[in-house]
Amino acid sequence: GARLGAAAGGRPVLVGGLPGVVAWRQDGTPLSVVAFTVAEGRIVRIAAVADPVKLASMELPEPPRTVGGAR
Repeated sequence: GARLGAAAGGRPVLVGGLPGVVAWRQDGTPLSVVAFTVAEGRIVRIAAVADPVKLASMELPEPPRTVGGAR
């Protein structure tokens, strides 16, 4: 399962129109997606998805070239 420090790379993204971050494992598979709801300049809600089945159904950008070595 996911563990602290397991992400090999990440990238800022929009998640349903909200600012967020997607992180990938060393092999280039998605590890998690986190979305932030911001109100009056403060983060008021954080939503995270780490379920591999849900992640597989999401439209995500390609992982950075540094993830998994040669991409």
